[in-house]
Amino acid sequence: MQRSNRRSPDSSPWMPQPPPHPQQAPDPCRPMMRLAIIPLGLLALLAVAMGWLGRRIDEPPADFRFINSGDIRTLDPQSMSWNQDIRIGYAIYEGLYTLHPQTLKAIPGTAERIDISNDKTIYTFHIRRNAGWTDGRPVLARDFVFAWRRMLEHPGDYTYLLDYIKGAEAYRAAYARFLERPAELPRPDFASVGIEVLDERTLRVSLNHPVTFFPDLLAFPPYFPLHQEAMKPFEQVDPVTGHRTYDMRFMRPPHLQTNGPYRLAAWDFKRRVRLVANEHYWDRANVRSPIIDMIVVEDNKLGEFLRYEAGVVDWVADLAADIAAELLAQGRRDPSRRRQDLHIHPAFGTYFYTFNCLPRFKDGRPNPFSDPRVRRAFAMAIDRRPIIQNVTRLDEQPAYHYVPLRSFPDYPPPRGIPQDLEEARRLLAEAGYPGGKGFPRLKLTFNTGFNHGDVAQIIRRQWRDGLGVELELEGVESGEFSQRLHNVEYAVARASWYGDYDDVSTFTDKYLSTSDNNDSKWANTDYDRLCARAAREPDPAARLALLSQAEQILLEECPILPIYYYVNRSLQKPYVTGIAHSPRNLVMLKAVFAQR
Repeated sequence: MQRSNRRSPDSSPWMPQPPPHPQQAPDPCRPMMRLAIIPLGLLALLAVAMGWLGRRIDEPPADFRFINSGDIRTLDPQSMSWNQDIRIGYAIYEGLYTLHPQTLKAIPGTAERIDISNDKTIYTFHIRRNAGWTDGRPVLARDFVFAWRRMLEHPGDYTYLLDYIKGAEAYRAAYARFLERPAELPRPDFASVGIEVLDERTLRVSLNHPVTFFPDLLAFPPYFPLHQEAMKPFEQVDPVTGHRTYDMRFMRPPHLQTNGPYRLAAWDFKRRVRLVANEHYWDRANVRSPIIDMIVVEDNKLGEFLRYEAGVVDWVADLAADIAAELLAQGRRDPSRRRQDLHIHPAFGTYFYTFNCLPRFKDGRPNPFSDPRVRRAFAMAIDRRPIIQNVTRLDEQPAYHYVPLRSFPDYPPPRGIPQDLEEARRLLAEAGYPGGKGFPRLKLTFNTGFNHGDVAQIIRRQWRDGLGVELELEGVESGEFSQRLHNVEYAVARASWYGDYDDVSTFTDKYLSTSDNNDSKWANTDYDRLCARAAREPDPAARLALLSQAEQILLEECPILPIYYYVNRSLQKPYVTGIAHSPRNLVMLKAVFAQR
């Protein structure tokens, strides 16, 4: 996923708009005006609803239809990071572990039996004999080895999650050096990695140390298998290094072969994805819907809502925040209009601002945000309540921590970042900018769409009034924004993070100095050391205490400014079953059924 906005439901715009005028107040009536015209729009929708289904006349209708967080960006597990891709990924692939449809706890998937050594560092997986690819070939141990080796030799955003395997990190680094200097260095030996095929259906994995959440990782896309034979026609081999890459056409039907509950039957760009039950899936008896259509409504969140209202789709996975806020407000104003199909609940993510922590900007100018006193001053000067009350309006909780509160029941949260304007002014003066004097003119950057501009207006005004610092608002299209964030081409910017697996490290790992997802380029050796100790700590309580200490360092140095904790927002028809409304916002589509 897009890095700092990865898996964020508000990263796709409702309707792209230019940045609002700095003096313009957020207008809460905009969604009300849109919703007011819905009855007229529905008349037209009902007349053309069949056209929105995206299917050909000769195709059978889908048993379940839904609107995802956006169109699919990739179906390559190596590159999956956006919420919509991961959601489809769980439908068409399956790891050695999978997720329980209701609890989302890791349970055996393609592996029928898992033997774990007494010291919990060696896992032996016995693959089910009835586990099959969509072309009928059995799933074998070598399919996992192929996929994982490819991940190490051609890294993606989540390659670091394989570093828990013995020798994986060293092999990845050695292979990267080999590609840079093939004439000077020998090709590294993959046998040095703790991944061993014992027989065609038995795989042994050796870890550097016990990893309490390793089953959760094995259920996550970076650990999915791949069908090497199906990818072979798309293979491209470098004549000098022998390095293999693959033309991305291997992801398109009919070429893509997968091992999950569904096969990819159609992928019509910006229109529809059709999934058909995989007849070779080992648990096909529990695949509830034979055909599922994912309908795409490009850059039109109001259009998504209208299609749901017209009965074209059964579920909107990520309802636009301003539509959700207005529906919630309507129900409060008039209890008879309260929507039983509107689901709003705490999410597994945090909305925050990120500071560029490098000593200098790309243009060579000195960066005041490299000083932690400046970052902390900006963080302590913010009152989050106007944002929640006037902009987001979904009862979000203000965030004074990075890790969402109550997401992990046994996690002891550290002290949060207090709101203290006087201390903020003192810190800014101590850093050399009393009353904001001498502070350079910088930009506050955000991606256009949703209400990021409205949030930026409020924060800009608070920094101006409280600290005497004037920032310029800069709205950027989401694609360019993502690149600029990753390249650290900003001063302070809108960001967010959603957890991927059921462990606190899914948040803390983002800000390791070695993390590719660390868009602030903040580095702290004590933070890295505490996270490394936590990774090796076998006692659960002691481990969480170490991670809490690490988060305390992050909150004190403020490479980020937490603003609020996300909520999940969806619309679901009453006849739909099998959707677990959990903070992680993951849905195992094999369990979903529409009893119309």
